[in-house]
Amino acid sequence: MPSTKAAMPACEPVVEIKVAASSDELMMCYALRAAVFMGEQHCPYFEEFDGNDYTGTHILMLVDGEPAGWMRVRWFHSFCKLERAVILKPYRSAGRFIDLLHFSKDLARRKGYTKAYGHVQLRNFPIFERDGFRRVDDRVFHFSDHEYYSIVCDLEPVAAPPAIDLPPLVLNRPEGRLDEPGILELSQARAPTNPHLPHVERRAH
Repeated sequence: MPSTKAAMPACEPVVEIKVAASSDELMMCYALRAAVFMGEQHCPYFEEFDGNDYTGTHILMLVDGEPAGWMRVRWFHSFCKLERAVILKPYRSAGRFIDLLHFSKDLARRKGYTKAYGHVQLRNFPIFERDGFRRVDDRVFHFSDHEYYSIVCDLEPVAAPPAIDLPPLVLNRPEGRLDEPGILELSQARAPTNPHLPHVERRAH
């Protein structure tokens, strides 16, 4: 799925939401989290950076090219987990969080997931409830000094999620961009040289 750019009048900011795909974009994600969770909510560093950043997909929101929001998605067998979402203060009143949430849910849906799960601070539950989430149960639990509910939302399945019978190089495309040709497909313009083989075998081949 390509990044999304909101079409707005010239006086409105340009908003882009995308899968973070470079070290620079990941640094933007980490900076956003430090500003909100560590700076505003006083979360200790080693609890905020919890060891899951190299196993998840990072969704980055840019407003006029500046990092403004972020969400992490982790993938389990039958559901995806949306977590650690942040929006910088200047953008919270503009409804930007819902755009970020919808992008993340749509990414999961396109991958074939039919359920999105998450943990939400008690004070923020109404935002998620309006977007189709419901509480898993009545339990209230806490970590990093805040109380949470577990929530879940059904995702509308796509007609043809990715499957192993797709053309091989389609499944090599970057995360979230299965509908765009990838760099490895461009490499097909070169004939295979099999550089791992000894020189004589490469020539015979």
